[in-house]
Amino acid sequence: MQNNASMADVLRREHTIVMPFVGTSMLPMLRQGRDSVLIEEKRERLQPLDVALYIRSCDGAYVLHRVLSVRKDGYLIRGDNCYSDEIVSEACVIGVLKGFYRKEKFIPRDNPHYLRYVRRRIASYPVRRRLQKAKNCFKKLWKKIKRK
Repeated sequence: MQNNASMADVLRREHTIVMPFVGTSMLPMLRQGRDSVLIEEKRERLQPLDVALYIRSCDGAYVLHRVLSVRKDGYLIRGDNCYSDEIVSEACVIGVLKGFYRKEKFIPRDNPHYLRYVRRRIASYPVRRRLQKAKNCFKKLWKKIKRK
């Protein structure tokens, strides 16, 4: 997401912002070039399954990932298409997904179909992670075989 400083300023001033989604970390829910997200300013502690907009402390990038659990000083967060978790402090979170636009249709975060997707995505994580590890092992093995 570009122009980081002005995005945070607009969110603080207007309390909501609509922007095109960029990246692959929230696939298959959000797709770059197709979907836009409606983000509202964070006003209270987020809950598990909320999608947080936060500023990554190591590089200042804006990131949109799902909250897996709430901790005393922040959140355990992971993108839907990611296989590693991140601990994010409360101070780094600036917004929360209110919903998203797919083509011209708005899908709110309380939509029953969306909530079913979220529960299935979280529940399927252990299997998807094992499959990803197996895929990576096969790729390494294939490279070794091709070199010989």
